[in-house]
Amino acid sequence: MLKSLVWRWILVVVILFCGVFKVSPLQAELIEVSTYHPLVTLEKVDMEQAVAGSEFNLTLYIRNISENPAFNLDLDFRVKDSEDDAPLYPFSLQSKHNKTIDELKGKESRTLVLTFDVDAEAQNKDYEMIINLTGEDVAFQKTVNTMTKITVPVSYDLTKPILMVQSITLNPEKPNDDEEFTASFEVTNLSKTTEARNVMLLLEGEDNFEIMDISNRKNIRKLAKGATETVTYKLKTKDTKAANTAKLKISFDYLGEETESGEEVLNLPLPDDEVDIGVTPWVIVNKYTLSAERVLAGNTVTLRLYIENTNKRAVKNVKISLGVIKIEDSSSGGDATRTGGTVFSPVNSSNSFYVDYIPGKTVIEKEVNLYVDPNAAAKTYIVPVDIKYEGKYEGKDGKTTLTCEELVNIPVTQECKLEVLAVELPPEVFIGEPAFISAEFVNVGKVALDNFMVTMEGDFNKENTTYYVGNLDIGGSDFYQGTVIPQQEGKLEGTLVFTYIDNNNQDVRVEKPFTLEVQAGPSRPVGEGGEMGPEGMRGPGMEEGSSGGKVIGLLKSKGFTVFLFLIILAEALCIFRIKRKRANEEFFDE
Repeated sequence: MLKSLVWRWILVVVILFCGVFKVSPLQAELIEVSTYHPLVTLEKVDMEQAVAGSEFNLTLYIRNISENPAFNLDLDFRVKDSEDDAPLYPFSLQSKHNKTIDELKGKESRTLVLTFDVDAEAQNKDYEMIINLTGEDVAFQKTVNTMTKITVPVSYDLTKPILMVQSITLNPEKPNDDEEFTASFEVTNLSKTTEARNVMLLLEGEDNFEIMDISNRKNIRKLAKGATETVTYKLKTKDTKAANTAKLKISFDYLGEETESGEEVLNLPLPDDEVDIGVTPWVIVNKYTLSAERVLAGNTVTLRLYIENTNKRAVKNVKISLGVIKIEDSSSGGDATRTGGTVFSPVNSSNSFYVDYIPGKTVIEKEVNLYVDPNAAAKTYIVPVDIKYEGKYEGKDGKTTLTCEELVNIPVTQECKLEVLAVELPPEVFIGEPAFISAEFVNVGKVALDNFMVTMEGDFNKENTTYYVGNLDIGGSDFYQGTVIPQQEGKLEGTLVFTYIDNNNQDVRVEKPFTLEVQAGPSRPVGEGGEMGPEGMRGPGMEEGSSGGKVIGLLKSKGFTVFLFLIILAEALCIFRIKRKRANEEFFDE
């Protein structure tokens, strides 16, 4: 030590001498700071296994790679993320070791072996240790500053058993509230040298879980080093559950009379309760379906209800009933109503059904077949669904009966039925002569027929082809008559079409076809030399286009008939006026 200090002072004197006395420019340029700064590195770090409650050795290989010596080298150790008052926890350097080096000459290497103690409460994990090396140069300036990081894995004491729960398995994986489930705990002895005997496990569910086994105490006679045993408990969630944790106490013997005990808080892998979840379980009709969009009176419809428990808490003793339907009383008049169950009647069951249990966040399905009264009015009926059930919620002790009422809409329709009583046809039909087609019809259904219309269709001349009725009320009847004017001999085919809109807003078309046998005109006597033709009677000199033929045509026309009628009417008026005038003259003569 004294010798090194002497040499350091000699070097300082030489440097000062060079600074006091004049030096040639060439010599001044050759003197640089780097000529006396050392360069020291941590070349290698070796480490023994670190065990909680024991000690381990750390070997450091230090080397000065420069030509300049380094002085007062000092090692500093710190664990990452440790507290300021215990920067090396859970490790501590034994006091017998010196972590400083007085001098390290140029190109010299040095090996240090340091022993650290490991705290017995150290965790079984990897710790990151930071090693700093500082030192001075020949001018007493701190020019050495080297840092390295190493990982120190800590294991448990190999001289005594360390028991830990390595994993937890649930069956089912996501049990519902009020549902029993099995929790299997895998307990492992982490020691590599010592077995544990008379292992006693005591599980406490506290306010979160109820132990369903006869006892919450389990025993393992022997757990060898490194071995794993599975312990199973039957559990059930309590209504007061606030977390998924349970407490497991473990005690055991080892190495004769040595004993050890401890406890561990276990977090069961259950879904965490949502913060904003309601505390009251509600059972509702999530949705419902009908076997038909519109139910025909007199038929049977299947009502499917989807009952949902909206809360995570399970409910029990669920009773679902179809309420009484309010219908209008047409016999009493006014706005009075009466109640009755005649519109919908359950088939092969009552109007109520029972469910033992509905787990939380679950939807169940229920079907009920309903017979619809044939005399039910065509409209949409509102059917109340009453739900009563038992459940637990915050602020209530024991079971509480809750009630919920939902509404189901069932549209009922009546059959639309049109009856065409008769289609009347003329017995004989001749070319060019009008033939009358008539039909009588009646609404025999139980709903009014809207936009009712009768139309005669066919490829022939016709009159009064369309007859618009409008609304044909229940039991209403009417009559249609149209005119057919055939133009050729043979079979004439046509159709009477009845159209209307039913109470389902659907267009309905009813067709009644008819057939007529058209004949030629009737036979008439003719003059001498005459002959019967298809267009009437012709005699000698009455060829088509002659004056005689024109007279016959005029007689057959409708205009001539009207003209003849007017002449007769005028003559009658003249005769009446003449007789009246004569009567007046005789009166004055007397």
